[in-house]
Amino acid sequence: MKPLRALLLLSLLIARLHAAASDSEEERVAAARRYLDVAQMRKITDDTVNELAKTFPADQRDKFLEFMRDAVRPEVLEQTAMASMVKIFTAEELNALADFFGSPVGRSAMGKFGVYMADVMPVIQQEMFRALQQLPAEKQ
Repeated sequence: MKPLRALLLLSLLIARLHAAASDSEEERVAAARRYLDVAQMRKITDDTVNELAKTFPADQRDKFLEFMRDAVRPEVLEQTAMASMVKIFTAEELNALADFFGSPVGRSAMGKFGVYMADVMPVIQQEMFRALQQLPAEKQ
């Protein structure tokens, strides 16, 4: 029985080492690129800005949109997302995200993500600002 247990443990260890070895930085970068291709960050950014514009008075929306399209740099957001994903997620996780967001249901969800972000972002920002106002002076 002991040799069987040792063989089983050895095979589990080998499988775990193989999984870790197959998650190279190059594989994570490729998987993150695949995810970003599917996720379409530029579209999410555009959708978010368009939804935020709706919160402005009608006579100020075009000026806001023009400003945001010039000021927001989607390539910076994509570079930041890429670096963070490669650091945090495994290639397997990134490929699973790309698989989901590339599926019909995932594409549908992604199509709504800009609207979602525009809906929750003002509350997130307001809550963060409120919390920072309560920060004691010695911690600032």
